Amino acid sequence: MNTIDIHLRAARPLDRIFNDPDQIVEDGIRGYLLAHPDILAGTNNPRVLRRAHKTATRKVGVITGGGSGHEPAFLGYVGRGLLDAVAIGEIFSSPTAASFLDAMREADNGAGVVCLFGNYAGDTMNVRLAVDDATREGIAVGTVVANDDVASAPKDDAARRRGVAGEILMWKAAGARAEEGASLEEVLATARKAIDNTRSIGVGLSPCTIVANGHPNFMIEAGTMEVGIGHHGEPGVEISKLGSSREIARMMCDHILPDLPFTAGDEVTVLVSGLGATPVIELYVLFADIADIMRERGITIRHNFVGNLFTSLDMKGVTLTVMKLDAELDRLMSHPAHAIGLTRVGNAPENPVVAAPAATAHDQGAHGALAETERYIPAAGIAIENTRAVVPALVSAIVGARDWLSEIDGKIGDGDHGINMAKGFARCGQALGDTPPTMEGGLRALSDSLMAGIGGSMGPLYGRFFEGLAKPLAGVTHIDAHLFGLMLDGAEAGIRSLGNADVGDKTLMDTLVPAVKAYHAAEGQGLKAALAAMSVAAGQGRDSTRDLVARIGRASRLGERSRGVLDAGATSCCLILQTMAASLSGIAEA
Repeated sequence: MNTIDIHLRAARPLDRIFNDPDQIVEDGIRGYLLAHPDILAGTNNPRVLRRAHKTATRKVGVITGGGSGHEPAFLGYVGRGLLDAVAIGEIFSSPTAASFLDAMREADNGAGVVCLFGNYAGDTMNVRLAVDDATREGIAVGTVVANDDVASAPKDDAARRRGVAGEILMWKAAGARAEEGASLEEVLATARKAIDNTRSIGVGLSPCTIVANGHPNFMIEAGTMEVGIGHHGEPGVEISKLGSSREIARMMCDHILPDLPFTAGDEVTVLVSGLGATPVIELYVLFADIADIMRERGITIRHNFVGNLFTSLDMKGVTLTVMKLDAELDRLMSHPAHAIGLTRVGNAPENPVVAAPAATAHDQGAHGALAETERYIPAAGIAIENTRAVVPALVSAIVGARDWLSEIDGKIGDGDHGINMAKGFARCGQALGDTPPTMEGGLRALSDSLMAGIGGSMGPLYGRFFEGLAKPLAGVTHIDAHLFGLMLDGAEAGIRSLGNADVGDKTLMDTLVPAVKAYHAAEGQGLKAALAAMSVAAGQGRDSTRDLVARIGRASRLGERSRGVLDAGATSCCLILQTMAASLSGIAEA
């Protein structure tokens, strides 16, 4: 298994600059560190960067994390007056829980840490796991989730809104407040105030291409614009005819200004960011038109940031972010800062004049502990010694389906499902080598590889899935029908420990739950019959997602536009279950 190749099956010509498409994040990080040694420093975790010069005074640490491809976000905002450390994910994919935890460790110097991140399922899961681990280590961590995108959900359902470029202003406010020597609670309150008073909307003019995919995941017809587009290409509220800059500016302001609302007499910060391929001069054309509208409405722009500040690879388009100011936020926007993505000149001490109050955490138990499973040791069945090929078969199946899974994901997601899954599974296969362990050891290695390696939502979900699947195997010498049923129960419990998705939500649960039920219904007929029933039900569950409207996760914001497409997670779950069924059935026949 150590020769697995997860690169593109056939070369696709791309007018892009890269070496290995699957190593573009690592290569980019190396370039950032070489170019900016006065701002950024590496750590023992290659996916975590920190400020080059740590403050000598105790202060609250401020961190974030997110997928690559949005540069200068997220690593470009590590620096004085902003972030202390950052966790870095794959392209458009959340960092792993391990990376978030290491960023918390790097940023902590006794006053606690605030983690400020966007409202995406993968980030939420991985931050939650990291906070649990940090708490056990005594690090006090508070979190604030950005939800500034007005197009991603109605105002009365604001908790579902995405975090987009408004995160930059939240980082700016919290980072400056921490530099003033504020306490953990005070920095958290400032971050909440900042994002609560911030609204954003994006307009997409062309799609973007993940290099490892080699093609766009979606299309925007020439002469049209996607109003409310997300930073991963998620569709917005409508497709409109492309208008002039003045028309775009007015449309964006008409969405944003009534939402808070912003009214005459307000003072604001305005941030205009390109999405990667928009010429900078066009951003300034739009800013001028936005400034005219603000003046018409009696709103004063106190601070402005214009440029490619939160991008989406090579997408053409723009986001507008507006923050309503009070005296505190006005002061914090003016506070000096020095990072790759944002610099504010001014006189400020290198270290806080006042040390922040000390803050530590007391372990109050993990949120996501796996449910206890029945202890059962079968006397007969498939010998554990004969199961060494099961996990390598899973690795081969997922790696082989890499492009197919990414193609499915690209239709209503960001197209990285197959890429990330294949990376995590391939790393496991390479670690197992030519003499893989029995099924228990292989499943635990797979869990570790996914939890530590692929991030997004699938990293923790499948990490817990395989952890739960392996748990009943401890100390047993055989697998029979009842034991494998317990393994499936453990896998389902692992998924449920991290979220509330269920059948009908267009997720992997649409495959897993009916497959587990079908297995148990046939369990009395023996292992092979139950595995066959599970395999059939898994396929039916996968296919059922084609007609569903997504209710959870990134695709849930698409509404009816998510119907008619298979769910990528349900598809990979089906492949995993059917591969295990075929492998174990083959062993039973031998």
